[in-house]
Amino acid sequence: MESRPPARFGVAPGSRGRHTGTDGAWHDEGRHTVNAEREKTAAGRHERRIGVIDMLRGLAASAVMLQHVAESSGRAELWPLLEAAPGVFGVVLFFLISGFVIPLSLRGAPRWQDFALRRLLRIYPLTLFAFALLAGLMALGLVPPGPGTDSGYVWLMNLLLLQDFVGVPGLLGVTWTLPIEFAWYGLFGLCVFTLGRRGLHLLALAFPLGLAALVVLSLLSGVRLPFGRIGMLYAAVVGMQVYRHAEGEISRRDVVGSAAVFVLLMLIANGVAFGHFTHPSIRLHHALVPWLLASLLFFLALSGAATPQGRPARALLFLGRISFSLYLLHPIVMVLVHPYAEGYGFIIAVCGLTVPLAWLSFTYVETPGIALGRALVRPRPAPAAGA
Repeated sequence: MESRPPARFGVAPGSRGRHTGTDGAWHDEGRHTVNAEREKTAAGRHERRIGVIDMLRGLAASAVMLQHVAESSGRAELWPLLEAAPGVFGVVLFFLISGFVIPLSLRGAPRWQDFALRRLLRIYPLTLFAFALLAGLMALGLVPPGPGTDSGYVWLMNLLLLQDFVGVPGLLGVTWTLPIEFAWYGLFGLCVFTLGRRGLHLLALAFPLGLAALVVLSLLSGVRLPFGRIGMLYAAVVGMQVYRHAEGEISRRDVVGSAAVFVLLMLIANGVAFGHFTHPSIRLHHALVPWLLASLLFFLALSGAATPQGRPARALLFLGRISFSLYLLHPIVMVLVHPYAEGYGFIIAVCGLTVPLAWLSFTYVETPGIALGRALVRPRPAPAAGA
């Protein structure tokens, strides 16, 4: 996304300014110095924001993995942790982050085809690797086959991320979020490449109005709607608003208003989905608490505070860089380890194996996929005449 042009310092728009010398060299030097300092300051802020985003990613991935290993450990004393629903917290935080970072991907993808290709190569190489790893472990007898694993149709629907829409078993449960992620890419790309910045204004306005209308419709019709999944898309839209404020496109009042409306509407929507209606496994506090905590943490972390320092911060920064691999691969490691360990030994073994495996997949699967996406959309020089 293009940034706003820098304002002129000490010169009225459209005027030429005044010179103290014949060639204005002193003023040119001063202007270049000011611009250089401005660019350096902006670059520093950008690096700090990226560092904070990576740490938030690491926290989100760790929270999801923590929920899953605690559930499978069999340790009853961990139930207070599960009551806080750290997995929901992590997923909400992931979508807030996605809303912030996806506008950045437009900088190297001026056409919608480039944007779509880069997004596809960001997600699918690791997804295909995860399914291939799962299939390989099943073929070797190291992982027991699950429901539907003997059906090519089930595998195909899972590879296309359509399992929830066609009613087949999910082979890798955490992939339920990926269709929502792709839906966010589609919504954002559609608005940007058809309407430009005006599309982003409409998107930011349509989601709160649409969610409020759906809440009323759900109450009047007596039909429980999937407000959690709808809310993930809304979270991405609000993350986009935070990015736009960071880039100077919208005011502080606008972004604070967007954040406050988001928190209020999601509390109401979750109250309807899990309070007015019932869910077989999720109670009201499992939704309200993690949604509120993830939102507050995201807004506070990106409100201009300095990047945390020290070993915990560096650990989160590392986990943030490999967060997608952590997210997709830890369920496979859990199934692999389960026959050999339980309790806290199970938790330690899963974490100890997942982190190096995630680093390897990030290095040799994710990073080459990202590099391929950048290479394929790199502007090509025009052919020489007569070539």
